[in-house]
Amino acid sequence: MSSFHFKLVAGILLGLLLAVATSAMLGRTRETPAPPVSEPRVAVAPEPEPSAPPAPPERISRSKGQTDWAFFFRAGDTLSRMADGAPLGIVARLERSHSFPDGSVGPAYVVRAMDARELVFDADELERSARIEAIRELARPPLGARRK
Repeated sequence: MSSFHFKLVAGILLGLLLAVATSAMLGRTRETPAPPVSEPRVAVAPEPEPSAPPAPPERISRSKGQTDWAFFFRAGDTLSRMADGAPLGIVARLERSHSFPDGSVGPAYVVRAMDARELVFDADELERSARIEAIRELARPPLGARRK
C-alpha cells in the first residue's frame, strides 16, 4: 500500500515539474541577435523639406449621380464647420440635380453665407463636414395650447 502512495506522489510531482518546465519554455521570450555592425557612411547633405504638408486624399462623393438623396439639413438651418466651428451660413435651398464645375451632376445645398453670397456645396461633402447651429422652427402652436 505504501508503494502505491509513493508512486502516486512521485507521479504528481513529476507532472508538476513537467508543467512548470513547459510553461517556462513557452513563456520565455526569444533572444534577439545583436544588430549587425554597420559600415561607416558618407555624410550626405539633407534634402530640403517641402514647405507645405501633402494634401489629404480626396474623398469620393457618395451623393454625386444620385437622384433620390435623402437630405439631412433643411432650408433655414444655420450651419457651421465641424473642424473649427466657423460659421458657414444659412441653408437657402436644396437642389436635387445641380451641375458642378467638374462636370458631375448631383444633389447640392445652396448656402447663403454671412456676406450674402450663395455658395453651392455637394450634399455628401457638406453633411460630412458641417453641423447645425440653429434649427429653423416651423410656425406651429405650442404643444400645450388649446384652440378655441
